[in-house]
Amino acid sequence: MSTVNNYCKKILEIDPQIRFAGKIVNDQLVSSARKDGVIPLLDKQLADLAHHQVIVKAMMDKMFTDKMGNTDWIVESKGKVKLLTIFLGDGILILSTEPTSDHHQIIEKIKKLQM
Repeated sequence: MSTVNNYCKKILEIDPQIRFAGKIVNDQLVSSARKDGVIPLLDKQLADLAHHQVIVKAMMDKMFTDKMGNTDWIVESKGKVKLLTIFLGDGILILSTEPTSDHHQIIEKIKKLQM
């Protein structure tokens, strides 16, 4: 099993509210893990489109870096899910969590991981 895949599984373990973790490197979803028993809200086609949307948002966000600094993370709160995009040195970590999750706590736990 790849190190990236182990990383996604490790992310799932840090908080029971995390539904899904995925790692995007060079504009490609290279690995993902879903919490056992969680039913995806999106079918494969819509999930692929959602992952592409993250990539496009990240590319657009770079236009503001010189003026405002690097983006650390983005949170979208939807009715059925909270979506977290966390910018890492080697790619982007995407998470979906339960809508009631404490995203600040989850992000801090991720920052502390030594992987």
